[in-house]
Amino acid sequence: MAEVRAPGPVLVGCALAVAAAAFWVAFTPAGILRQQLHVAQFWSLEALLIVAVVTGWAGLRELTARLMIRRADLYAPAGSALLAGLLVFAGAPETNRIYYDEQIYQSIGQNFSDLHLAQMCNEGIVEYGRLQCLQAEYNKQPYGYPHLLSVGYRLFGVSARLAHRINGASAVVLPLVIYLLTLALFSDRRAAAFAALAAAIIPQQILWSHTAASEPTSALAAAWAVLALAAFIRLRSGTALAWLVTAFAYAVQFRPEMPLLVVPVGAALALLAPAEIRDRRAWIAGLATLLLCAVAAAHLVAVRGEGWGTSGDRLSFAFFVPNLRVNGWFYLWDARFPVMLTVLALFGAARARSRQAAVIVLWFVAFSTIYLLFYAGSFNYGADIRYSLLTYPPLMVLAGVGAASLAGWIDRHPLGAGMGARVVAAGLLAQTLWYLPTMRAVGEEAWAARADVAFAQAMSRTLPRNALVLTHNPGMFHLWGINAAQLSLAVAQPGYVRGDLQRRYAGGIFIHWNFWCNVSDPVQNAFCRDVLASFDTQLIAEYRERHYRYALYRIRPPLTP
Repeated sequence: MAEVRAPGPVLVGCALAVAAAAFWVAFTPAGILRQQLHVAQFWSLEALLIVAVVTGWAGLRELTARLMIRRADLYAPAGSALLAGLLVFAGAPETNRIYYDEQIYQSIGQNFSDLHLAQMCNEGIVEYGRLQCLQAEYNKQPYGYPHLLSVGYRLFGVSARLAHRINGASAVVLPLVIYLLTLALFSDRRAAAFAALAAAIIPQQILWSHTAASEPTSALAAAWAVLALAAFIRLRSGTALAWLVTAFAYAVQFRPEMPLLVVPVGAALALLAPAEIRDRRAWIAGLATLLLCAVAAAHLVAVRGEGWGTSGDRLSFAFFVPNLRVNGWFYLWDARFPVMLTVLALFGAARARSRQAAVIVLWFVAFSTIYLLFYAGSFNYGADIRYSLLTYPPLMVLAGVGAASLAGWIDRHPLGAGMGARVVAAGLLAQTLWYLPTMRAVGEEAWAARADVAFAQAMSRTLPRNALVLTHNPGMFHLWGINAAQLSLAVAQPGYVRGDLQRRYAGGIFIHWNFWCNVSDPVQNAFCRDVLASFDTQLIAEYRERHYRYALYRIRPPLTP
């Protein structure tokens, strides 16, 4: 085995920079780290996105030139992208499915856009076209997706619907990325076309792509990073390597499990390009990646004490078997996922028997296994089926390879000579018809929170100018252009509400009786009742969904002489 070349000044400089970043992350107290990330997140992500766009564009041009893609080759992926767009925007309902994370993501995006700060605003003024935040907190969610939303807000204006549009656009782009990824790895245009079709018709992919959840764009970011990996394996150029480094570093910012992308990257280098590991530029690229991921690592360290919804273990082997019973059958026998794609993926992995297929299999195994170890990783746990979206891209690639192999077998059969591609494509499209009712369904899950948001949004349109709403979720009101603050202010600082706030907001102070006032939680129930008992209020409007009650109260202004 050849030895690594003597390190040059660039390699030494990168190593020292990474060491300094590691020292900062490891030895800065969590509270101070949050304060620093409060400011650093935006500028780090902004710079990283600019570099990622430049390197990605250059690398993509180089890759498409090497693949010699003809105009006729574009019909299949373009058709799949169009089909995905039709299924998302004309089929799936535009709604929220994970509460109130989707509102939090959008709120952070608004803070990024207007204030360039990584925060969730607990008391804010939205007047004269811009958010002003008076009280804020650094949030536990990764900041890549909110930053992407902030780019949209800056381009098109802050809107509650824009997040749905961005996710829908990601569903349209995904078949194109999967097409290029499959073609770059397997050099099979038919397999690439089938993989693009698979990317367009997965029901849960379509369903969640018309929400404001982070998973659709996270899945796209992961696929884009692996496409950059495939480009480097094929091209071995400095441009492709720079694309891989920046795409990986940006994708890592989207979800806590995204660093698992190191599994396909490491496997591809070891299996497909072992000589690159011994090259100095690979070491420089690795150190540069660590440096670009320093802020993401600092974030994970800063929020490591968060419970994420549980007081027990978040990751444990004790969850493996129960989660496997659910998640394993999800791909094999579940009304929410087309088993035909699983069969084609297994067929493709078996038929390929290649190192490229092994890389894709390891990609799937890495992301599917982490959810088996997670306390809320079951696809039947609430709305956590959304996690399955991160496992779809490798399945799409393998299903494309399997579909191409099946089509080739049909072509060789006397009864199906020359009809293989048409038969397989027709089967996949016919199967899609079975899942259209699922794609169109709003679904019963989260009905109570959905009703709360719908009532609050309707009431926000009736509020006087210069009013303030006290609520558990001020961020969603800020998104609608309404001044809002945490309801806890009314309990912790009633004098502040009666004095400062009532003088400041001529349109009045309103109390939002919301989802959290209805849940089976004595603490929250008592909290909401105490707020109403502490003030002289007037009921403005109310709405009932099943046994839940939503209402809007106005705090009566004090009598003046």
